[in-house]
Amino acid sequence: MKTSGFLRFPAAFAVLALSACAASDVSSIKAASEADIDAIRVTSVAVTMETPKPNPALEAALKEQLEKAMQRCADGDVDHRLDVAVTDFEEQDVGKSIFLGDEIELEGRAEFVNLANGDQTGAYYLENSFSWGGFIGAAMMSDAEISLSKDFAKNLCKEVFGVDLEEEE
Repeated sequence: MKTSGFLRFPAAFAVLALSACAASDVSSIKAASEADIDAIRVTSVAVTMETPKPNPALEAALKEQLEKAMQRCADGDVDHRLDVAVTDFEEQDVGKSIFLGDEIELEGRAEFVNLANGDQTGAYYLENSFSWGGFIGAAMMSDAEISLSKDFAKNLCKEVFGVDLEEEE
């Protein structure tokens, strides 16, 4: 039986519309001891961009998401500043993502600095990515800066402080 091009279109559209995958990783650069982690209270967050292209929207979204998350997971009794340096940010290409698939990525260092003495308590490398294809995947990543910033903050809380913010929501 011969099928028309119209009948094949819905199947192709379904494939283009529905594929997505997320990944994250947190690695220790200088691991803080468990006692130090329990004592950390983040009272300020600083975000810097170490990428060739400035991205004020990402910088603001990441700072906001980290401030919210740290209130919930870094609640010890020793004041710290969280310094985050964004080392890589790959933005979405909507046209490419619909037909071929695409990936967005956020990488950076997170360093906890004791405000009383200026010592580094711990430092970590984080990487979050989201890959997708199709119309729905492209629509899901239209707010890439916010989505990746939320995941970055959640992963930092979970991997360093042992607090799963997704369970608390």
